[in-house]
This record gives sequence, C-alpha cells and structure tokens, in this order.
Amino acid sequence: MPVIVLGLLLALATPAWAEDDAGGWWVQRWLEQPTLTGNWFGLRSKLAEWGVTPTITYGTDLLANPVGGLRRGTAYASELTVEVDVDLAKLAGIKGLSAQVSGDWAAGTNLSDDIDNFFQVAQYFEGNRVRLYTLFLRQTFFDGRLDLKAGRFATGDDFLASPIGVSFVNEALNPVLFAIQANVPGVTAYPNATWGGRIIAQPVEALSLSAGAFYSNPFLNPLEANGTEFGISGKAGYFVIGEALFRLNGEAGTPGLPGRYRAGGYYDSNLYTSFPNSAQQQRGNYGFFLLGEQMVYRKGAPGTDEGLSLFGAFIYAPLQRINTLPYFASVGATYRGLLPSRGKDTAAFAVYYGGFSRDLPGQTYELVLEWTYTIAVAPWLTVQPDVQYIVNPGGRSSTGNALVVGAQLLVQF
Repeated sequence: MPVIVLGLLLALATPAWAEDDAGGWWVQRWLEQPTLTGNWFGLRSKLAEWGVTPTITYGTDLLANPVGGLRRGTAYASELTVEVDVDLAKLAGIKGLSAQVSGDWAAGTNLSDDIDNFFQVAQYFEGNRVRLYTLFLRQTFFDGRLDLKAGRFATGDDFLASPIGVSFVNEALNPVLFAIQANVPGVTAYPNATWGGRIIAQPVEALSLSAGAFYSNPFLNPLEANGTEFGISGKAGYFVIGEALFRLNGEAGTPGLPGRYRAGGYYDSNLYTSFPNSAQQQRGNYGFFLLGEQMVYRKGAPGTDEGLSLFGAFIYAPLQRINTLPYFASVGATYRGLLPSRGKDTAAFAVYYGGFSRDLPGQTYELVLEWTYTIAVAPWLTVQPDVQYIVNPGGRSSTGNALVVGAQLLVQF
C-alpha cells in the first residue's frame, strides 16, 4: 500500500517537477523514460541491435472487502513476468520470423475465497507458483497480412481477450473472457500456456480472419501447473476457435471514429459430465461470442486516442446441462483524458453479468459493477484505484452483496 500511495503522489506532483529548473529535472527525465531501470548502461540498445527485446513486468492487486460476502478480508496478489522476444530477421536473417520465451512468478491470496463469488476480483491472483509461460515461433508474410504462430502459448493471447484497451482489475474480462474458461476448462489464458497454432489473415485493411487449434487438457489445474507439462494425454482433447474481426475507421488519419467488432465460435472435443445426471457424459461442447468497442466522442484532431468509447461482450453456450454459464454479457465505457492535463489517464466503468445454468440448483446469476481509474504516472508505472460491487455472489442470494475496494499497480522494469 505505501508503494501505491507513493505512485499517487508522483502522479499529482509531476507537473510541478516539470517547472523545477533546479533539482527536479532528473526526476522528470526518469518519469519520461520507457522503463523504470532505463537502458541498462547501453545493454538494452545493444540487445535491440541484435533483435533481442527483454521485458520485465510486475503487477499487484491490493484489495479488501469491508462489506458482504462470507466474511470480511484483505488480500494481496502479484505476478512478476520476464519475457524475451527475438527478431530472427535481425539475428539470423530470416525475414518475418520471430520467437518468444517467457516465465511468470505468481504469489498471494485470493480475496474471492472470502467473498465466495464467481468472477474473481483480483486479476493478478494465479496461485503461488513459478511457471514457464510462452515458447513459440511466429512467421509473417506479405507485410504482416498473413501471420502464423505455433508452439506453447495461451488461447487468450490471440482470442477471447478483453474488448477494450484498458485493463480492469476483476478477472471477468482479463486476461480472457472468464465465462468461456468456466465452461471449457481446457482453455488457457496468461500465465498458463498449451500446445497450439493459429493463423491470422488480413485480406483487406478493415477485415481479419483468425483460426486456432489448441491442445485442451481439462484435468490440469491452472493454479498448480508450472508450464513444463509438455506431454500429451490420450484422455484430453482439442479446442478449435474461429473469429472474424472488422475494423471501422482503423486507418491512420481517418477522420471517422474508430471501432472494432469481433464475432466467432468455438468447439471443444473433451468429455463433459451432465449437471442433472453425474453418471452421464457427452463428448463435445461449443459456443458463440460477440465483442465490440466503439469510440463515440473524440477530444481533438483525428488520430488522438483521447475521448469516450463504449464496449460490449456477449457469450452464448447453448448446452445448459454441461455449461456453468450459458449466458455472459458485459457492457461499459472508458474515457481517456477525462481530467485536464491528464491525457494518458483512463477512467472506466463496466458491468458483468453471468447467468448460471438452470440445472445448477440454488444458483441464478452474479452481477458485478466495477469502477476504475488508471493513472499513468510514467510510461513504466500505472496506479489504478478500483471499486467493485458484487450482487448475488456465486449466484446465491444467501450470500450478502459485497463491496471490494483497493488498487492495482503495474511496473515495467
């Protein structure tokens, strides 16, 4: 918490440093550099010449629920991620080929255990584990209009990701639409990877078509996995997904307001147990999704990202007897540059609705309202106060509505 308070003070004091012609300029330069630790005495630049880009990121959620849930509580959750991207065009002369390897160290506790709600309130809670995350090759052709990737990565890296540019603290949208993971346990999201491949084709500027196929292992506990589970089990299946993406006014300099709309479907081949009859199983599960975001007001000239945007998401999984959440919907708004002189800050509000299967007795729906404000203290530091209100936690009216307050901190080293 002291670190977050310091970040808030830095954010408020930044304009004053800019005017200090004595000892404050070094602080201003430090706040303007892209990473907290700078150029590593020239090492970053030298690695970039070779095509190697290391990234170190630390994120933490500090949250409390003073009202409602099973009991009052506080929780800390964090993740430290180390990623290395390699441009093999620079390193080995292979045009369009790149590689990535990354790892993650997660720690902390889950505040949702105290609340007993469905949509996890802390995005950065991923158990207590050191993991290998990504390990893949990526090849592009035709100036990026054809993009292939294969290896170990998460389904959520390329599909079913949050429909907006701002990161909410609740996990309903981050790092993947959680409702699909609840229905299809084999779907992976950061920081858990699986074997897979995907292709993205962009025949015209406004349209992209994507398809992916992944190894789907519903028996692997994502909180316990360490990322080195390379084996393929005969009991597990596969997950396939397809998506069409349409960009409205997406080209640079276009005077119209930009928007992005996605529609797709998925199929998983694993065995699923029926809720009404646990002795009965069926093979296969499927669903459909719609995602959209649209800027509706822009501050300034074309090309600026300051202004008001709306977003929405909808998931429909028809087989109620095997899907925990046959229905999921989310709507919300973001405003970048709401406050004068804070053009890089983002205010956001979202509502998440999950409708439970009628074959789950005693569970109806869970509704979450989230308010958040991302303060861009520096290119390498954001501080994000956050408030969540959870109605019908876990879909059960017997659990009191819960209030969650706290903040998220993100640092790029």
